[in-house]
Amino acid sequence: MRKLGLVFCCLTLLAVGTIGCAGGSANTYKVGYLASQTGPYAALGLASLEGAQLRVKQINEAGGINGKDIELVLIDDKGTATDTALGAQKLIEVEQVITLASATATALSHGAIPILNDNETPGLIISGTGLIMDQLGAWTFKPSSCEADYIPLPLKYLRDDMGATTVAAMIENSGYGEGGEYYLGQVAPTMGMEVVEMQQFDPGATDMTPQLANIRSSGAESMLIWGSGPAGALAIKQAREMGIMIPIATTPAQSSLRYYESFSEAYEMEPSPGFLDNKPTIWPQLSDSDTDKAMCQQFEEDFSAEYGRIPGIYEAIGWSFITFIADGLERADPDLSDIAKARSQLRDAYEQTENLSVIIGTYTMSPDDHYGRVVPKEVLVTFKDGEKVLLRTHYDD
Repeated sequence: MRKLGLVFCCLTLLAVGTIGCAGGSANTYKVGYLASQTGPYAALGLASLEGAQLRVKQINEAGGINGKDIELVLIDDKGTATDTALGAQKLIEVEQVITLASATATALSHGAIPILNDNETPGLIISGTGLIMDQLGAWTFKPSSCEADYIPLPLKYLRDDMGATTVAAMIENSGYGEGGEYYLGQVAPTMGMEVVEMQQFDPGATDMTPQLANIRSSGAESMLIWGSGPAGALAIKQAREMGIMIPIATTPAQSSLRYYESFSEAYEMEPSPGFLDNKPTIWPQLSDSDTDKAMCQQFEEDFSAEYGRIPGIYEAIGWSFITFIADGLERADPDLSDIAKARSQLRDAYEQTENLSVIIGTYTMSPDDHYGRVVPKEVLVTFKDGEKVLLRTHYDD
């Protein structure tokens, strides 16, 4: 009977994409992870998962947290907000995870917010928009980014490095895009940049030539592409094919090496676009005074040794999310004999996070602030001969 029970356990876990099949043990922390393995955001979800898996391996090989291993329980969100919500519910009710992360895209992760709060389970979401700061509730945490943090970096590039005073925006039709449109309208005027055209595109779009034609007709001196999926990367290719040769800047998703592999010619066509990215991809180019240089070097070396390639921003997000969770678990030392109590203890520990420096930012949380990003760490890069080249950091004049 014990053998049959073990077989049933393993089959159940495999059915939901679980990594490992030792659920419910008092010697492990079960952590849920929602990431696209299929669907339009698969390139981002797969990258995020690899970063998370690396960090879990590092933690467990070093002795775990409070003497316990982390067991990562994976569910494919399939690139939809509905599947994200359903997956979160399954992780909480069936898998009995102590916490979870939704780590693929803004448009998906927002679907997990009501599930986390209704089930009183602490969770992390990846979200690039500040429009939901007052909607996170008591159980959702957002240790990622906000438009107001990083919009100035690409605009400084377009204005100061490329000489543009006007910008047209290609905005993804999603929650992420809604935030981008709002904050771009707030920030651009303060930087002396005029937004002369706004065009929207669907996350799964394959033809953006009508929107790009309108941007060309606007006479804009530069373009900002705002998206979290492959359509934003495809827009670069289609713009260049249409002869639109104005300077382009983009949000972080477009810096994915997987997208570069698909659109490398357009990515390197002069003037090559500026891509928001993270420090590990270009750590040798950072100043020796940069306090993150050593951490980023170690992450890049560890990731390359594990996977045989250089990590991108989504790999760094996965690694950072698990680091955030591990920090909370260590300080909470939750009582696993009572899952409700354990979740509450971990939630309280998340709220007491103080100056936690990870690759994607430095965070200080509180009961009133579940974002808590006190130091933004994005950089702006471009591609040259297949390599990323640093253009700007937040601290460049």
